[in-house]
Amino acid sequence: MAKRSLYVAAGIAAFLGFMVAMVPASQLARRLPAGMALDGVSGTVWSGRARALAVQGRTFGALRWSCGPWRLVLLEWSCTLSLQPQGGQLAGEFTGDFAGDMVGRGIRGSVPIGLFEGVATPRGWTGSLELDLEELAIAARRPQSASGTLFLRGLRAPGAHGQYLGDFELVVGEGSVGGATLNGRLRDLGGPLRVRGAVELFEDGRYLIQGEAAPGPGAGPAIFDTLGFLGPPDNQGRCPFTIEGTL
Repeated sequence: MAKRSLYVAAGIAAFLGFMVAMVPASQLARRLPAGMALDGVSGTVWSGRARALAVQGRTFGALRWSCGPWRLVLLEWSCTLSLQPQGGQLAGEFTGDFAGDMVGRGIRGSVPIGLFEGVATPRGWTGSLELDLEELAIAARRPQSASGTLFLRGLRAPGAHGQYLGDFELVVGEGSVGGATLNGRLRDLGGPLRVRGAVELFEDGRYLIQGEAAPGPGAGPAIFDTLGFLGPPDNQGRCPFTIEGTL
């Protein structure tokens, strides 16, 4: 009897999964959280695309998704997501609940930093952000934990003749076990600006970046002028810095 009940439950779940999988993607676009919008939607809820994803009025590029409806039995969703902004691509496997919390795994790709201009990066800066994250957990729309590496490639200051600053690496998650902060280690990968530092992201969205900076090979007057605002260097030419803010 128990075995028969199990078969019946599995059949009902399969039928519901099939029915949900046939729901047009346009229904998804109408039920997104406040501040999010999809334009040019086609396909179904579980396999489709949108010409543009916008968050708080900012366009982030085309979005594709392919989801497994079977996790609905656990009141969860699981999708492969691919974001294609102009000049970049980002993809990963994501699972989450319907309260807004989610976990991404195998998040890899490269996007121009101009995509985050005025939100997470200053205006006018150019370069690309390369992600190689094993895992990223998000709750209340903020990162809670992560492991992996982010690369900032070809960073250049604003202006037609903006100073080239080089490439940089941020390793996240090292030593972050069960704490209230997400930690990262920042360093340059060679170039006109030498940087070593530590990054802390707190649960309430506050962040703290502390470290040392120094001119490297090919440093121009702009770098020396900027470092001069940090105060006098030590006997090895390094200037300490602290940056605080809120995401």
